[in-house]
Amino acid sequence: MNRHSRLRWSHAAGRVRATITSAHARAFLTLGVVLGLGAVGTMAAWTDNAQATSGTFTTGTVSLLINNANPYSFTGLTLANMLPGESRAATLQVQNKGTVPLKYTMAATTPAGSPALTGYLQVTIFPGAAPTNTTTNGMRTGGCAGTQVGQATLTAGGSVDVITALRDLAATSGADDLCVITKLSATAPTTVQNQTLSAVTFNFSATTV
Repeated sequence: MNRHSRLRWSHAAGRVRATITSAHARAFLTLGVVLGLGAVGTMAAWTDNAQATSGTFTTGTVSLLINNANPYSFTGLTLANMLPGESRAATLQVQNKGTVPLKYTMAATTPAGSPALTGYLQVTIFPGAAPTNTTTNGMRTGGCAGTQVGQATLTAGGSVDVITALRDLAATSGADDLCVITKLSATAPTTVQNQTLSAVTFNFSATTV
């Protein structure tokens, strides 16, 4: 190998070494980048939590009373030896002793086997009025002032709605004074003489507002 050949070989070998060295460097640098990204991905993440706690929950109560009782014996409406056209008036106080506001309606029920007399008795309700009971020429008459809020003729062994429009009662101390009149129809026939209706049950049904 002459001098010129050796020089060309030396230059070629140098270029190869430089290329190899550059490739190694690139490989090393590339590896360094990959390792660097891996280190960033494994950094610790800080976390935290928060809570909100509710208050307590309680249920309300529904408590409907009549003149502070349930059931209530409505003896003030009793009338014996009635004649056609006679009537009797008495008051009831409907009370809400529960913790929530109420609305209520009222129906009248008579026992099974009630006599024909039942179909000639009419119940009328007035709000917030004191009853009056007078006797004129031997005829007994019960009265209430104001505008009636309910009326129905009784039915034997059944129930009839008397107050159909919902009436309000405030919570805890709500009260509604009702004046109730029961009247024997002036057209009651002689066939209902000497009959007795043992009881009329006034049913008050309450619902929450």
